[in-house]
Amino acid sequence: MLKNLLKIALRNILKDKTYSAINILGLTIGITCSMFLLMYILDELSYDRYHKNADNIYRIVSNIKEPDNAFTWAVAQIPLGEELRDNYPEVENVVRFFGTGRTQYKNGDKQFYEEDLYLVDSTVFDVFTYTFIDGDAATALDNPFSMVVTEKMAKKYFGDMQSVVGQSLQNLQGEEFKITGLIKDVPPNSHFRFDGLISRNTRPQFQGSWGNFGVSTYVQLPAGYDLSKMYASFDKIIKEKVNPIFEQYNIKIQYELQRMTDIHLYSKIQDEAEEGGDISYIYVFGAIAVFMLIIACINYMNLATARSANRAKEVGVRKVMGSQRLQLVAQFITESVVLALIALVTSLVLIYALLPGFNSLANKELPFTYILQLPVLLSLVGIMLFVGVVGGSYPAFYLSGFNPVSVLKGKLAARGGTVVFRKILVVFQFAISVFMLISTLIVFDQLQYLRNKDLGFDKERVVRLNLSGKDIQQKGPVLAERLKQSPEVAGVGMASSSPGQGIGKLLFKVEDNEGKMTDRGVDLFNADFDFVKSMGMEIVQGRDFSRDIVSDTTFAVLVNEAMVKRMAWSNPLGKKFVLEGAGPNNTNIEKRVVGVLKDYHQNSLYSVIEPLMIVLDKNGRLMFVRTAEGDVKKSLAAIEKAWKEIFPNNPFEYSFLDQDFNSQYKADEKRSQIFTIFSGLTVTIACLGLLGLAAFTTEQRTKEIGVRKVIGASVRGLVVLVSKEFFLLVGIGMVLAFPAAWFVTDDWLQNFAYRIQLSGEWLTFLASALLAFVITLATVGYHVIRAASANPVKSLRDE
Repeated sequence: MLKNLLKIALRNILKDKTYSAINILGLTIGITCSMFLLMYILDELSYDRYHKNADNIYRIVSNIKEPDNAFTWAVAQIPLGEELRDNYPEVENVVRFFGTGRTQYKNGDKQFYEEDLYLVDSTVFDVFTYTFIDGDAATALDNPFSMVVTEKMAKKYFGDMQSVVGQSLQNLQGEEFKITGLIKDVPPNSHFRFDGLISRNTRPQFQGSWGNFGVSTYVQLPAGYDLSKMYASFDKIIKEKVNPIFEQYNIKIQYELQRMTDIHLYSKIQDEAEEGGDISYIYVFGAIAVFMLIIACINYMNLATARSANRAKEVGVRKVMGSQRLQLVAQFITESVVLALIALVTSLVLIYALLPGFNSLANKELPFTYILQLPVLLSLVGIMLFVGVVGGSYPAFYLSGFNPVSVLKGKLAARGGTVVFRKILVVFQFAISVFMLISTLIVFDQLQYLRNKDLGFDKERVVRLNLSGKDIQQKGPVLAERLKQSPEVAGVGMASSSPGQGIGKLLFKVEDNEGKMTDRGVDLFNADFDFVKSMGMEIVQGRDFSRDIVSDTTFAVLVNEAMVKRMAWSNPLGKKFVLEGAGPNNTNIEKRVVGVLKDYHQNSLYSVIEPLMIVLDKNGRLMFVRTAEGDVKKSLAAIEKAWKEIFPNNPFEYSFLDQDFNSQYKADEKRSQIFTIFSGLTVTIACLGLLGLAAFTTEQRTKEIGVRKVIGASVRGLVVLVSKEFFLLVGIGMVLAFPAAWFVTDDWLQNFAYRIQLSGEWLTFLASALLAFVITLATVGYHVIRAASANPVKSLRDE
């Protein structure tokens, strides 16, 4: 029975190659795209789940509320980890990661800067699961100056050496770090990645205080542990250790537990170690995958019913010969499943060929063997059955229901219910397509807005150099003077932070508008005399730092407009900032405002511009070199030459500020590209569906078209006549799509502090509508023109 069904199915598929090719193409596109999206979703959901204790590991983050500000940091105080480990037995383990900053290491003549090395507690391998290639995980980080490196880092310094355990690396201070372990590279699906770990015992002096934040802290709790008990313990710690420090400043601290497996998709903290995901995109891509499969099924339904006249006599003959309706249903569904199977095999070939491109597009490292995972294999089978059975069920019941007497007489009439159902399918198709088209255009417009918005500084033609190390920083002004003499350089400034990076925060007493000193947490960084000018920033009140005013080196600070607004200063010039006990012998440090900067975006456009202060310091860890207009390569060569003159033993490394700043939107741009491509393919599949209904309609109205042509109707008039019905269907689809697209895109735009206004995007909606109508006219017009151009004698010969 099954063999016979398969044989007939293959015979019918091969009989009409054009029809089969269109069907297979639509199904292949739908299945391929759905599989890519499914692989993306599964990878996003897999973050950090490779750790053995993943479900019981939590990161402690700090929610800080000031009198007029609130924010969250992904770090806590250094003593918190020891407090939890020593005094709270329900905490099974604690691990803290201390950033070491940008440091140069060397092995012989091989020397590199490292930014992803961390001091870490020796318990790190008891909590987290990393694969050791060599060394003992239990003791690898027990001793000071011991280091565990990844394969990537080991290869960089030691090449293809058989064993790196026992080898050493040196930093610029002459300290020697012994390699005690080699591990596989941290998997890409990790919210926190590193190239090497150094024993915490190397820096025992890093004790910190309950008043200073800055260390990533993870705790392992028992399985099934009631988190409310941990929060009660936090309350106790805050009351005893934290409040005595912060209550006097009217600052409230609350700790929060983030399950490690939730960090990648749910954490909204800006200064994450790695680019975060977004659970909303998982829902969006999941919906797109389902929509594409549904549209592919709709296409098959429409194309199958459009071919109904060709299959009607076959059904009539089979029924006359004794075939039961269920047998015919089984035959048509078998054909559908075989088509889906062919499409699935074709899809696997396409996935294999296109996977490198998809990985580049999505910033993933998915191997083809990813498909061999049980969830993916089950999904493949499920997709095939879904497309085959669901897509084939309606045509099967529709075609098998023909009256044999009528069809054998050549009287095949469309039934009202089936016509209405097909129209509903097309409305649904175009509602989805227009929705995705509008959403794609709005996402594109928002990302263009981010790229082109005035940032308050000029990020173009700025080369950023890292002056890592005390010795290099001290010689920074020498390099700056050397570069200023070069005609290829238009300006040089130094600072402790860069636009697009986080900045520090200190608790100051700030003079308010009435002259009273109030406690305020102030964002700040250091910059030299030339930073503001070199970055193209604007002073709107007062003046810039000046070398001619000696007191500037001691007292001067700049603030932005947001700080003036926060403090409600009527005249900000001369207002005081006092840092208590920070000077020699616990004396106070006092600063005064000499100028107000026009607001600029220190952080990305996801965040509002925060109040900040710039403190004068001639030795910054970052140098910003604005190149002269013209040949960038020539300017870079001049910068490199000056660098090697001042630092002959240090490698020259640089980055462009505009690229660094725009990289903050890299994740959204990647997702936007995925969304755009798959939206385009969704519209393509929908067009195939429209092609099916257009073919069916013109086939049903062939005689009507013939009669109208005989009595003098023009081809143009016939195109308009038949197209009106389709324009109505597309119009209804737009009515459904417009409000849905408005609601979804408006919700997405709320992620950005600075964004386009949907009220100004009416052209986007209009363009989408016009494009949909043009596609409809082109698709339907082809079939109508073909039918109208045919000899009417052929269509009327049965009459």
